[in-house]
Amino acid sequence: MPEDRRIRKTQRAIIKATVKLLDTVPINKLTINEICSLADVSRSTFYLHYYDATDVIDQVHNEIIASISNVLDKFDYATILVNPEPFLRQIFDFVSGDLELYVSLLQNNFHSDFRRRLKGMLENKILHENSYRYRDRTMFEYSVCFLISGLVETICDNLQDIGNPSKRELLLRSLTTHIKSGFNVK
Repeated sequence: MPEDRRIRKTQRAIIKATVKLLDTVPINKLTINEICSLADVSRSTFYLHYYDATDVIDQVHNEIIASISNVLDKFDYATILVNPEPFLRQIFDFVSGDLELYVSLLQNNFHSDFRRRLKGMLENKILHENSYRYRDRTMFEYSVCFLISGLVETICDNLQDIGNPSKRELLLRSLTTHIKSGFNVK
């Protein structure tokens, strides 16, 4: 399917250009011409895929949240607490697959709403699928909130380390150790 590959390549170029420009230009000042110039696409090509710059970012956020949700679907919360390493490794693999994009996306203050949405999706999914297992629902909710907030912020604040194999393994071991030893909610 060469056409699908070309479409995806064009969309990735537009996404990368938009995210890169957001490092220096507020979204309300970002022009389609700037995006098209950096992405090396025409305005008509841009409008075939997106309505405006905000639409580009919204679609990227939605794709990331859906992808991370799919990773989480492969794991049970109780299993993650006992052995978080496989789950964390899959998240790190996902992020390192397009590290430059995620560094720009997640370390830019504009995207704080995305971090909030990501945390909310993870918390809701874990709470919805696991709360019946715990007698003290409030304590469980606090623990999940703490775990997810800490995990998302730690990953976002250390994205560059995920691209460095030795630092990535150290971060993975550190998070695994803390999750395994600090979250025994009954």
